[in-house]
Parts: sequence; C-alpha cells; structure tokens
Amino acid sequence: MFGRDFICSLLLLAGSTLTLPLAAADDAEVPEEIVVRGSRADINLKLQVDHAEDAFYEVLNDLLDEEFHITCKYERVINSIIKERICQTKYMRDELSTAATLSLQGVDYMAAGILTEKNRQLRQKVIELLENNTELRNAARNLSDRVEEYRDEYGIPD
Repeated sequence: MFGRDFICSLLLLAGSTLTLPLAAADDAEVPEEIVVRGSRADINLKLQVDHAEDAFYEVLNDLLDEEFHITCKYERVINSIIKERICQTKYMRDELSTAATLSLQGVDYMAAGILTEKNRQLRQKVIELLENNTELRNAARNLSDRVEEYRDEYGIPD
C-alpha cells in the first residue's frame, strides 16, 4: 500500500534480496551493519491519504444503505507480518464470513456471483452520488489529490 506499509514491504523485499547474495558470500564479504532510513514526511503523506480516504467513506456511508457501508482497518494478510489497510463493504465482510463458515463445514459456497452483483450495484450508486452530491465530489477530489501527491513523491505510475 502506501507509507509505512510501503516502507515495510520495501524492507522485506530488501531483506529477501540481500540474504540471497549474502548466503552465498564468504564471511569476509558480509557487511557488519545495514542502515535503513525513513522520515516522518513519508508517514505523513500516507496518513494524509488515509485521512482523505476515511473522510470520503464517511460522507459516502452517510448516503448509502448499511449493507454498502465501507470500513477500513489495518490487518495482517496471510503469510505476512505486515499489516495492510483493508477497506471492505459490509456485504463483502458478510459474504466472506459466510463462505468461510460453510467451507469449514464442507459446503462449496460460491460467493463470487453475489459479490459481483453487489459490486455492480455499489458502482452504480457511487456514480450517481458523485454526479449529484457536491460534498462527496469534494471528498473524492481531495482523496484523489492526496493519492496523486503520494504517487508523485514516490514515482508510482497511475
């Protein structure tokens, strides 16, 4: 993702790429110290994106039915110690929970069709709301600006 997660991912990637040559190198070639530096500005840019995203979803959630409400939280993803910011709708959390429960019971539950239809409905609602709601449009513009600043700072393509 961005900021802290980006730096941690970079550290993990650097760690994995550094260990390959080091494993094959003689002890004489192993560096005594590796220094990694970061700055508060990196974290602040990510926090600005997070706050803008939270503000956008707060406005959006006020305009949508509860099943379409979107919440974001940091959670660990499978096979990682790094937490990532995950934003999901209520219907997605509910469907994934149902699918996991039924899977443990040996039932093959196909949530994809339900999620595809709900995603289509949400997309339509958001497009309509963006066209008709100035507050949501402004929150979306602010979020877009913060993401663009972050991408520009780190050279991330659109």
